[in-house]
Amino acid sequence: MTTRKTVDSRLLEWQNTCKHPVINLTPEKVDKLYQLKLKSGNKNIRSNKLLPISLSSLQKKMEKLFIKDENYSHTSSILDRKVPILRTYKDGGFFINGKGSMKLPDIESAIHKFLWKRYGKGLVYCYGCDPTGKKRHTEWFNVPVLELPSVLRIIDSYCFGGESCYT
Repeated sequence: MTTRKTVDSRLLEWQNTCKHPVINLTPEKVDKLYQLKLKSGNKNIRSNKLLPISLSSLQKKMEKLFIKDENYSHTSSILDRKVPILRTYKDGGFFINGKGSMKLPDIESAIHKFLWKRYGKGLVYCYGCDPTGKKRHTEWFNVPVLELPSVLRIIDSYCFGGESCYT
């Protein structure tokens, strides 16, 4: 685990090293994705199978949604937003105050274990870190869009008190 002054600088470092696009799913982006998923209904569902999509394709779609979407106002869905107000989220990431019973590496590990148990591991073979492709990143999870707000609450719970009420 490495740390940087800002979440954006850490994500950029990861993206540059691993050569994979990295998208920070902020509460605003999760809210937008959630609303779009609700509006789209079941149009893209084929017998409950996940549709294959590459990370670069997802990044392009996200850029179109969040950079070029002039019709979306971040305040337009405040009254009906599904994403909760988060106690430990600021400046693009979750933070701890250091006063809880668990240290940062333990909290991160507990969050990963919880998410792996619930959603499984989304293994990414990384040719950026290892040209042979033998290096696997395990910090990925196959989370359905409609469950993203719940995941934010779970992470917030761990960061706020050092443990989750969802375990």
